[in-house]
Amino acid sequence: MTERKGNILVVLTGGTIGSRCSDGVRGIEGDSPYRLIRAFRKKYPEYAGCELEVINPCSILSENLTCDVWNVLYHSLYSVDTSSYDGIIMTHGSDTLAYTAAAMGMLLRHTECPIVLTAADRPVDDPASNAMPNFRAAVDFILTGGWKGVFVSYRRNSDGAQVFYLATRLLSADCYADEFSSFGGGCFGRVEEGQFLPELSPVNPAPASFQGGWRPIAGEGVDLAAKKIMLLRSYPGMDYTAVDPRGFAAVVHYGYHCATACTVGENTSLSAFALRCRDCGAILWLGSFKSGESEIYSTQAGMEGLGIRRFYDMSPEAAYAKAVLAYNLPAADPDEFMKSCVWYEMIGRHNG
Repeated sequence: MTERKGNILVVLTGGTIGSRCSDGVRGIEGDSPYRLIRAFRKKYPEYAGCELEVINPCSILSENLTCDVWNVLYHSLYSVDTSSYDGIIMTHGSDTLAYTAAAMGMLLRHTECPIVLTAADRPVDDPASNAMPNFRAAVDFILTGGWKGVFVSYRRNSDGAQVFYLATRLLSADCYADEFSSFGGGCFGRVEEGQFLPELSPVNPAPASFQGGWRPIAGEGVDLAAKKIMLLRSYPGMDYTAVDPRGFAAVVHYGYHCATACTVGENTSLSAFALRCRDCGAILWLGSFKSGESEIYSTQAGMEGLGIRRFYDMSPEAAYAKAVLAYNLPAADPDEFMKSCVWYEMIGRHNG
């Protein structure tokens, strides 16, 4: 058994991976977030030479995530000297993992060591939990070396593969199999026998591009909760009169797969809703359009005249997180920020 050595910062934030079950109820209590570290040390003695420095900036179930929590997570890492670590692991709840991954993937793109977010389907002390494999794979990915940026480690239930995703492309898990997936299909790679193997795919950036050198997009003192962003999804019969955009800086409307939404009916027309957004000062973004498409549907014609902006080639999670940044980063021009690729969130485009 070869001893594995490294210096890793572990950021515990709660979630199922940091919970315990009592009388059939899962929750965060006492030192439950730290059970993961103790269990890892006990189960995998070959990592005894791996230093794990632990911080615990918050302990929540991730369904309670807000943009104020993103402030806490970002500022907990902003002042960290990442050159002192081989990598950083952030544990997180699975419910909102894709949203935090997208936000941190953009905010922390400049770090000089890899950051890996991970989660679990059950508490650590449940024998069926994937917490240990997910955390161990995150450690192995970091110790493999050569990767800079933000990634997600999570075991795929269908075949047991220890999969890695680009943080800005992670899609939320489905509600039956608890399977995560990647916007654009496939994954970024996987860990096998302690080594990371990238997946070569037309939608994946070239491995050579993950050598760092990106500039920060945010500084100290950023407040991601200052201006509110609304996220809407198209569905048949959606009644826009039930939606009040007042008080929101922007509305991110994720349409059907062709970036379409209903434009007929007194209460169901996006066109009427767009006028309400314009009247109250909320910028309405519709997508996700495909940048390679040269044709549009008749329902999409004339959108600019209604004040509707388009966004392209992004998942709903990434589009929402990107809008939060676009309207809350002091130096960002929202229109330009939404149209440029920050960190691989836009399929087929490179870093802006």
